[in-house]
Amino acid sequence: MEGPITQATGHNNTIVVVYEDRVELRSGWQGQNVESVKLRDVSVVGIRGFVNVTLTIENNTGRVYRLDRMALPDARRVKKAVEQQKRRAGLYE
Repeated sequence: MEGPITQATGHNNTIVVVYEDRVELRSGWQGQNVESVKLRDVSVVGIRGFVNVTLTIENNTGRVYRLDRMALPDARRVKKAVEQQKRRAGLYE
């Protein structure tokens, strides 16, 4: 079992975890709701704000995942990890 590259927490116990091949968004009590997005399907990762940062992950089908009230260093770390993994796989332009 592989370990995560990085992880961060947003508002309402929403957790984003970046693995080598996918991004998982966990929500709910004890993280029982898990949505997995393959890195190949991630089209845009964006950050907005400085204090209560909003991390936006958009996939190829147009689905947008927003994680509100994140710390800026955590959001930057997630964005950098996703971009680095996509670049390593040759999927990022």
